[in-house]
Amino acid sequence: MIVALTGIDGDSTVSDLAEDLAMLRVAAGKRVLLVSPNPGAYDAQLYDDLVVDASPHGAIKADVTLKQASVILTLLQPESLEDPDECAALLARLQLAQSANPGVRVLVTVAHGRRPLTAHQTGCLLVFVAKLPQARLADTLVLDDSADTYHSRHSELELQAYKADRKLCAPEVRHLYREIFRPVWRI
Repeated sequence: MIVALTGIDGDSTVSDLAEDLAMLRVAAGKRVLLVSPNPGAYDAQLYDDLVVDASPHGAIKADVTLKQASVILTLLQPESLEDPDECAALLARLQLAQSANPGVRVLVTVAHGRRPLTAHQTGCLLVFVAKLPQARLADTLVLDDSADTYHSRHSELELQAYKADRKLCAPEVRHLYREIFRPVWRI
């Protein structure tokens, strides 16, 4: 499975989240390759999963990866939600990937500080997701600036078994991991 993470150009939290998700996948017993935005040569067949930082950074390979991905996780920052130019460029990349790969699952999440999203930011986020066919809003991640960790509303709601299981990452990242790597049911 190819999981591509992307966001607004220059957002380093995309790389951090890619590392956390790859680490959780390795802990689950999978052979995982964490791929940087400008990777060297590698043989994808040697791995169960590829977790790819497909941030734009001007890399052509990033757009190719988005078109080949099984899941695209888009991580946004509140400030970028209010910048129509930044959102438009990212939206165009995602729509192009969806047109080339109609079966891709697109999840959108927001990483923000302790302050909740404003009504305007929430509206911008919902409009952004609505412009992507079959995309859905994943949990929003709150970045705790003092501890440099993610939190969300799922901290209180997460099952005790998940809280005690392999404390490699914050519960919110583990919840996001389960959303990304959930089994796909086909009838």
